[in-house]
Amino acid sequence: MLSIYDYIMILFYFVFTASLGFVFKKFIKGSNDYFAGGKKMNWWMLGASSFIANFSAWTFTGAAGIAYQYGAIFLLIYLADIVGFVFGYLWFAPRFRRLRLITAMDAVRMRFGRVNEQLYTWLQVVTSYIGGAVWLVGLSIIISAVFHIPQVPVIVICAVTIMTMALLGGSWAVAASDFIQTLLLMAYSVIIAVLTVKYVGGVGSFIEKIPDSHMQFIRPIGSVKYDWLYLLTAVIWGVYQKNSIDFGAAKYIAAKDDNHARKSALVPLIGYLILPVFWFIPAVAANIIVPDLAEKYASFNVPGEVSYIAVCIAILPKGMLGLLVAGLFAATMTSMDTALNKNAGFLTKNVYQPVFRKNASDHELLRAGEVFTVISGFMIMGIAILLATHGKISLFDTYLYLGAYIQVPLTVAMFMGIMVRRTPAWSAWATILFGVGVSMFLFEVVPLEFMKTQLVPLVGEKSYSYMITNKFTLTNLITVPLSSLFFFATRLFYREHRHNHEYMESLKEFTCRIKTPVDFESEVGGDNTAQQARIIGVLALVYGGFICLAVLIPNPGYGKLSIASCALVMLCVGTGFIVYSKKVVASSSNLQLE
Repeated sequence: MLSIYDYIMILFYFVFTASLGFVFKKFIKGSNDYFAGGKKMNWWMLGASSFIANFSAWTFTGAAGIAYQYGAIFLLIYLADIVGFVFGYLWFAPRFRRLRLITAMDAVRMRFGRVNEQLYTWLQVVTSYIGGAVWLVGLSIIISAVFHIPQVPVIVICAVTIMTMALLGGSWAVAASDFIQTLLLMAYSVIIAVLTVKYVGGVGSFIEKIPDSHMQFIRPIGSVKYDWLYLLTAVIWGVYQKNSIDFGAAKYIAAKDDNHARKSALVPLIGYLILPVFWFIPAVAANIIVPDLAEKYASFNVPGEVSYIAVCIAILPKGMLGLLVAGLFAATMTSMDTALNKNAGFLTKNVYQPVFRKNASDHELLRAGEVFTVISGFMIMGIAILLATHGKISLFDTYLYLGAYIQVPLTVAMFMGIMVRRTPAWSAWATILFGVGVSMFLFEVVPLEFMKTQLVPLVGEKSYSYMITNKFTLTNLITVPLSSLFFFATRLFYREHRHNHEYMESLKEFTCRIKTPVDFESEVGGDNTAQQARIIGVLALVYGGFICLAVLIPNPGYGKLSIASCALVMLCVGTGFIVYSKKVVASSSNLQLE
């Protein structure tokens, strides 16, 4: 199925990714550089990192299955991301940068105190370990089933590659890798969509052949899983999730200043406005191109989840399929590299330093961060191998339960806390307990026969059945607003004279910082924009040059043109950044002369 040329493309991706650690090692002067990019990153690098870190192989599998089965609903699912980043651009992004953090848990300590810092740190670390393992296993299952590559080697190679890059290059290497992967994703997403339309006979033929029901955007409540109520509540949840302290602050920590933080939100915003259309086309076209999909991939629980990949196997020329597989690896690995660097920061700055080594030097913290990067990498890899080799282990279910029971109220507290500040320190952990209680009632008590006899006469059989089968919608419809109201209600217990001095001073510092714009020159200095642009430009040229060589692969004309187009995108962007870096240097020289 995969040609030797495809394997070469995949091998190059892994070598290239691992090498980024060596390339960016010189950027790492201390823990601030390792965990927060020295707070010098330009908006375009930070924005690409934010976009691709929010991305996963689910787009080409789970989301593709939705497009294959339901059609245009797929496009509306990304409204949650779009609206979330709109709010980030308009209000949250610059304020998160103003907090002047090294890790997101620093903001938790400032806002809610040290007890909540430890609670939230360990909750995030544990869930990200399990989550990272689940991502790796999910990727390995797809790669193994479709391309017949064993699961364990896939897990080990991915984990070791990411560890090498994150260990040596820290947040700089992670962001650079994310930027290059964003470019590749944009290029091959568009090319695959164009080839798909060409394969089915053009735009008119594509529209004519897909089922009429697949062009219906809004579905009535209860008609399908992804009805209009699901979409509405998903958008509300997207605003919370994308702009909570734990998730949002982590995205904007490394920005040069308020303006760069705000502009960085535009990259994922525009990405999710445009690219889903190109992801939608191949998945829907599987109904035409691979009519026997269900029989061909009957071993999958949901054969539709292979729709995008199945179309690519059918239409892509040699070499391009290798780019797609590299993209599947990248979609998971970019999430994992961000998690590795973030976890290392949490364990170093929010556990090791405050609990064990309060007076640790910056050099010691940097070394501790490297150690925790390796530990985190091996933890994720070990859990993933256990999941892959012992199918009965219920860690996947544990991860889902952690998300349903804990992550929702945790995110609510972290979202509300940035706006509603006059609350007692215990409001954060109390909101988690309250949210867990609500979720347990909804998921464990409501389905009981006793509750059914009480609720059916009140809401009707149809509504009760909807509550039982649509837990995501129910969580967003009930747990999120109730937890938000609970957090807001804790204001009633806020008394300045009753709280300890440390908490009140920390809360004042939090409020002061969030109102004070960042002055890059006086607070950070040492602008390295030209260096960032030059290295990104060179990396894009190197990758684009390698793809250029793939034009020599014996493919039909359209295949050579497709590969050349992908290479051209990389080469043009790379050249643009090289030119930009020279302009920055020239501008800086002129200012110095003046």
